[in-house]
Amino acid sequence: MKKILIALVICLGFGCSENNQKKVDSVIDDTSDSLVAKVDQVGDSLKRVKDDIKSKIPKFKIDVIKTIPISLQWISFEKQGSAQLKKQSDGWFSIKGEQTNANNEFLRLDGKIKRLDANQLSFEGTIITYIKDNNGGKPCEKTGTQIFAKKGDRNYYRLQNMENCSGGKVLDYVDIYDVDQVVK
Repeated sequence: MKKILIALVICLGFGCSENNQKKVDSVIDDTSDSLVAKVDQVGDSLKRVKDDIKSKIPKFKIDVIKTIPISLQWISFEKQGSAQLKKQSDGWFSIKGEQTNANNEFLRLDGKIKRLDANQLSFEGTIITYIKDNNGGKPCEKTGTQIFAKKGDRNYYRLQNMENCSGGKVLDYVDIYDVDQVVK
């Protein structure tokens, strides 16, 4: 910049001849080319620094885990168990949880769920219920694909395959609550 100003002052002070004007133009051109090159060089350096910093930032995945209530009517509707939902990359949510009581009876869920429509969820995995007076005192295990459905304004989805492994008219009401806040 100083060179340009000096050249302009000299030119104005001595009255610029055409030859002097060419020299001034040449100095300006050389200076501006030099400035453009320096600006490009600084830009390239900044890009390398930015890329270097970006490559050193650790990459991590944030897993959001939501805890929801679950229940089996034989144990209690009031003292519910809990299950954790965690979003998977394929649109499913893993679900794992249990409800127990003082008699060591339990409900266990382990699998994954996804929404089928506004009132139905598909579950893939294992559901185990154990109530001492049901199924000859043995756990009832349901494995594979199951459907949970919600009726009306209820805030829970109930397992549609309700029949206990003992058969007959023994039904297990396996419910999962507050899923609408998570599985959309």
